Amino acid sequence: MDPVRIHIADDHELVRYALRTLLENEPGLAIVGESPDGERAVEAVEAGGIDVLLLDLRMSGIGGIEACRRIRESAPDTRVLILTSFGDDDEVFGVLAAGASGYILKDSRPELVVQAIRAVAVGQAVFDSSIAARVIAGKSEAEREPDAELLERLSERELEVLQLMAKGMSNKQISRALWIGETTVKTHVSHILRKLEQSDRTQAVLTAVRAGLVQLPSAE
Repeated sequence: MDPVRIHIADDHELVRYALRTLLENEPGLAIVGESPDGERAVEAVEAGGIDVLLLDLRMSGIGGIEACRRIRESAPDTRVLILTSFGDDDEVFGVLAAGASGYILKDSRPELVVQAIRAVAVGQAVFDSSIAARVIAGKSEAEREPDAELLERLSERELEVLQLMAKGMSNKQISRALWIGETTVKTHVSHILRKLEQSDRTQAVLTAVRAGLVQLPSAE
């Protein structure tokens, strides 16, 4: 199996060195480049060959939100994992809306960073526990109850699949958990994306969480 190709984007050389030291000896992971600012990170992703961009939120030039938006448009197969010291609500929701697959803080345990990279590489969504709590709490009081209109769109089985998607399960894992065929799971996922008007699993899960349809597990 090919290794997960990782590009590190952070304006602090010491942070890039620490991350490179942490990741370069991990089996199945490969550091393929580094950038000191958002502009060069986007250029590197657009050049191809990157599976996961480990991105600081605040750097010189374009910030994390704009970088995510550009990558979403030009290289949608590259997953963006935000690793930052900051967690302001506007930035959290802005970067997730722009297409980030995960958001963890720099004081996370080293093994959590490794786990998060592996998770987003296979299409899962990963969030620091405090971030996950804010994604859920970020709804207005009027939105605390499940969104009835969205709830009506989904079948009971699709809600089950969606909840397992929120837990980060792959199609194969969902298939085993629900005792249904993997092809059937793929069909359910396709229907869920269409009904929630989203193009990928991460954004579908975030939409469902904000609508009160499922619960998002946090990374501990």
